[in-house]
Amino acid sequence: MREPRTYDAPTMSTPIVATRWGIIGTGGIARVFAQCVTTTSSGTISQICSRNAKSAEALCVDFGGSPSTVVDHTIRSCDAIYIATPHTAHRDVAVAALHAGTPVLCEKPMTCSEADTRTVVDAARTSGTPLIEAWMYRCHPQIGLAVSLLRTNAIGAVQHIATTFGFEANVDAMHRLRNPDLGGGAILDIGGYPMSISMLFAGDTHVHASPSTLQATGTLDSTGVDADTTATVTFDGGTTATLRASITTDLGMHVEVRGTDGALCLESPFLPESKREGLRATVVLSVDGHCVKQHIHAPVDCFSLEARAMRALIASGNIEPPFPMVGHDESIAIAAALDRWRAALTEPDS
Repeated sequence: MREPRTYDAPTMSTPIVATRWGIIGTGGIARVFAQCVTTTSSGTISQICSRNAKSAEALCVDFGGSPSTVVDHTIRSCDAIYIATPHTAHRDVAVAALHAGTPVLCEKPMTCSEADTRTVVDAARTSGTPLIEAWMYRCHPQIGLAVSLLRTNAIGAVQHIATTFGFEANVDAMHRLRNPDLGGGAILDIGGYPMSISMLFAGDTHVHASPSTLQATGTLDSTGVDADTTATVTFDGGTTATLRASITTDLGMHVEVRGTDGALCLESPFLPESKREGLRATVVLSVDGHCVKQHIHAPVDCFSLEARAMRALIASGNIEPPFPMVGHDESIAIAAALDRWRAALTEPDS
């Protein structure tokens, strides 16, 4: 494992407009990213690429840029690309862009397996090109505050983490959420949120923890993908966690960390204010019968923050973002943990 990333996080309070973004894919998350970035002057849209020319043209009408149906052209025409295709298409586009020297912000999960994630990370390291896996929630200052509180033993030694993320997806069987050929299922789509935040909070200093044991229960969709699942995890430092992800039940988002001396709760851990453009988050610290709420405001939404983080990363000369954003070793570790979670639904892991 590489040495922990110790360089300072970039300052993101000043709008950065220099990055000319190329967006690969035209689904819902591509629109969210384009709207957030352009609204907050966190970059400009230079090109939007899709196999469907009309789909690319429609987004360009709303957010600027020129439409394209050729991925390679988009890769070579922009300062950075944002990959917003279904999960199964991430690897090849990311590798091509990195070897071309174009920085990549890749939607989570970076790929559908640990092996493929290693391939993408290796491409970044070999080419020396910046790569960020788009766990946008890690950009919000509430995460840095929570980590600081935990690392300074504000609640004592961390013992257990309970976290959920679930919503009811009323979509047909061909939709990417339910289609196994497109990396469907709750674990790949949103399970990485409870897994990654648990790995972060169970870790030490600037280093994430990894599961030492993992067991899972759950139900499968009629298409065969995991629809609702709970994982019980013991991390390598001894902390335990209960993680639940669902695309059939509206669970909302929640994280509670229990320690020997108290508890820490994030009311909106993954989407401040429970909305994509949200700015305000709340960290609740309960110790010795006293409860303190601290409200933390970001200057812009999390999607804009990660766009600004990419610009700062390019300027820094580094190829992976600063802690507590997800670095390359952590991307690999998250992918490995999600592999185990998916496998544990049918093959228990001791």
